[in-house]
Amino acid sequence: MALNPRKSLVIKKPDLKEAKLLRHASIQEAITWPRGSSQQQRLLHIIWNGEGYDVGVGKPGKEAKEGRALPNSNDMWPFIRKDGAFPVNDASFKDIFREFEHMGRRSEHSLELLGCLLVRSAYMLDHSETSDGIKYFPPNDIIDEIKKEIPMMFGVPLIVFLQYINTISLNEDVKYYTKGMDRGKAYGIGAGRQNNLLTCARLIAVLLKKESIVDFADGFSRNRGVSAMSFNRSKECFPFLNEQIESEE
Repeated sequence: MALNPRKSLVIKKPDLKEAKLLRHASIQEAITWPRGSSQQQRLLHIIWNGEGYDVGVGKPGKEAKEGRALPNSNDMWPFIRKDGAFPVNDASFKDIFREFEHMGRRSEHSLELLGCLLVRSAYMLDHSETSDGIKYFPPNDIIDEIKKEIPMMFGVPLIVFLQYINTISLNEDVKYYTKGMDRGKAYGIGAGRQNNLLTCARLIAVLLKKESIVDFADGFSRNRGVSAMSFNRSKECFPFLNEQIESEE
């Protein structure tokens, strides 16, 4: 059966070039945010708010703690806040992977759409510069479609979960950029955000039986805890990202 096109998911090459500039700008923006004097005195920065939730980062993060063998001065603590409380503990790959597994059992279609959003977010294709900084705007039509079957993830509304993952990815960018600067090396474009989100997308492809679980696991063992999929492979596994699809009519 032919695919029903989702124009808001299609990746166009000219957009990739502009998004690279946004990514660099987002790192520089986050680095300039002030930090508190300690883990207990973090300064909180709200990146997104909606549906009664705040999503943001606290500075300094755990890896900025003095006394660590290799402290990362710009590390941040991604958080979700509701009514003054923090309902989600720090999410690891394992925690996020379990969410994808549960989601796939409920709706493979919604999981595939989520995979598309994560690939696009890896390249910052749904980010825009606003008067209040660089923000993430996943396409509303796709969010609404996923919500029909999966309205909540990690115990919070879907959009909140996506904004949280985006904030984790921003922190990964900031950390690896800082590590590179400390070592006098250029920041590798594949590190940070892309490795993080494209590893998540690859696991989704595995759950959809479009990728080999053996290759996925091998990537983890070879690449220090990440197993990102390539740009070309992501477009093969998630055809909604391509322009050459036919309407279901």
